Amino acid sequence: MRKKCTTSIEVNKTKIAFTDKPMTAYGGFSLLAAFFERIGLKEMIDTTFPVRESSPNSMGLYAKIVAFLAMVFAGADRFSQLAYLGNKKVIARIFGVKRFPDAATTLTRLFGKMKRLPNADALSDGLWQYLSHLIPWGTIRADWLTFDSTVLLRYGEQEGSKKGYNPKKHGRPSHHPLIAFLNTAKYIVHLWNRSGNASSGNNIAPFFVSTYRRIKDRLAVQGVIADSGFYLKEFIEALEGEGLVYIIAVRLVRPLQREIYAVTDWQEITHGIHGAHFLYTHTGWKRQRRYIVIRQNITRRKKATGKTLPLFANEIDMRDYRYSVWVSNATGSPHEIWKLARPRANDENTIKELKDDFALGGFSMKHFYPVEAAMLLRVLAYNLFVFFKHEFLSRKECARRLHTLRYTYFILPGQMGRDGRDIILRISASKKKVINKLIYLFGRISQYVPRDSNCIAVENP
Repeated sequence: MRKKCTTSIEVNKTKIAFTDKPMTAYGGFSLLAAFFERIGLKEMIDTTFPVRESSPNSMGLYAKIVAFLAMVFAGADRFSQLAYLGNKKVIARIFGVKRFPDAATTLTRLFGKMKRLPNADALSDGLWQYLSHLIPWGTIRADWLTFDSTVLLRYGEQEGSKKGYNPKKHGRPSHHPLIAFLNTAKYIVHLWNRSGNASSGNNIAPFFVSTYRRIKDRLAVQGVIADSGFYLKEFIEALEGEGLVYIIAVRLVRPLQREIYAVTDWQEITHGIHGAHFLYTHTGWKRQRRYIVIRQNITRRKKATGKTLPLFANEIDMRDYRYSVWVSNATGSPHEIWKLARPRANDENTIKELKDDFALGGFSMKHFYPVEAAMLLRVLAYNLFVFFKHEFLSRKECARRLHTLRYTYFILPGQMGRDGRDIILRISASKKKVINKLIYLFGRISQYVPRDSNCIAVENP
């Protein structure tokens, strides 16, 4: 090793030398590789991705897609960070492909072929078909379906990057995707990207129809929860048409403020919190619907949530309260419906995880549908990570995010070498506890049998 060093370097009485031995900082990706192999990810990508490559010199679709997924798990948020993977020959060997892309343009060219809406829809449907066979529905059985949207900032002139609602950077162009969740199980069921100038509720009714079609035969949908951006007549009517329970937050428009002002039969829930309900019909709506209102006293509860009523800001009986209102066809008391609506905060945590850990707002490209295709693959990475945690990790670790488990299981130095005729990856782990846990996980993955034998038999869309 010393002979390969052309100069004498010493730091704190430690000599520095160089080696060309194949090493990687991501020896723990061998866990991911074993997991991907067991769940038939390669077969799914080769049959589902709506782009075909005919060049005999091509490295293959799976090599490119798994390189992209590896970047996401490594913490990258732009294509130029392909260099994050370090020695790509070692990583390629771990994932069982001939080679990984050397340049970020290899990936951007692949996504650039997703030029039309049918391409994005085919990819979305194919990925969900695969996941729907993989997810253990028997352990979920029932869940709430929830909807939300988020703002993804853009700094260039990307297609669909428009000025719209932007709570942090006013006037900054963005994309504004719709997302559907299983609230308790944490899986993301659907995603549509939209231009930044789209309102929160834009296209929510057809998005709901497409989403509900995906899960209605898989589990019992307990109901739908959504925030005030989806307080729209057509959405509510679509939910009622399917016979679903719904709890949707309400914008405090002036007529509703007057209705709340007229409420007198407040029921105390706890110290400083009261609940009530009333019936109301908007102009142009065909019938009455039930509204649940919760008020919290800001003098008694310093962390009171909700909004004040601007119409009655100077009224003594009103100014000390914050109000939260939902429209619902549920039959419970105001307190019971309030408790059902509160877990929707889980979705905010999921969106934060998508943005921070899976770079939902990253990997931007010039054209709209390539951006959506890259988003869908990051949602796939997120869902596979959720499945991996619940299937193989402890209950305590299931609550941890990727940015924590990345340093526990994936960023582990490894050296590729030989043991006789066998190629061997030597993972650096100084603690016996870590070694035992890795051995246990490799064993669990090797014994895993997909619940649906058709999980890798994905139809070509």
